[in-house]
Amino acid sequence: MAAIKYIQGSGATSLTLSSVNSLANGSSSGLMTYDNSANLDLYASVAVSLGSITPTAGGNIVLRAYSTQGATVPDDTGSVGGVDTYTLPLTTTASAKVIIFPMVRLYPESMRFQISNNAGVALAASGNSISVKPYNEG
Repeated sequence: MAAIKYIQGSGATSLTLSSVNSLANGSSSGLMTYDNSANLDLYASVAVSLGSITPTAGGNIVLRAYSTQGATVPDDTGSVGGVDTYTLPLTTTASAKVIIFPMVRLYPESMRFQISNNAGVALAASGNSISVKPYNEG
């Protein structure tokens, strides 16, 4: 019996996330588009790099993945949920942060991502980035 293995997807993509700069604690960014309609990848690791901040104890970042249907795009519903939600904690040291969300489910369409800041402080005004690296099973 052949083993199922992970295979490389279509290559990493950087997303535009200017709405994350200076994002207030308890707030959600605007929606960021990731088009998976041609590649049809199954999963991704999503790396979120944040400029230097000092989160409070228990601080975290939430990644939300929204499905779309053609030109129908969901409302910005970061405060109410209803989508795939991934939460990871932040260290409390004063530094730039890198948070990698593994096994994020992708949809076979142009989908949307959103970041919610629960760090206890506003995010940095610059130095923020997000990268989506897809993969599949084979």
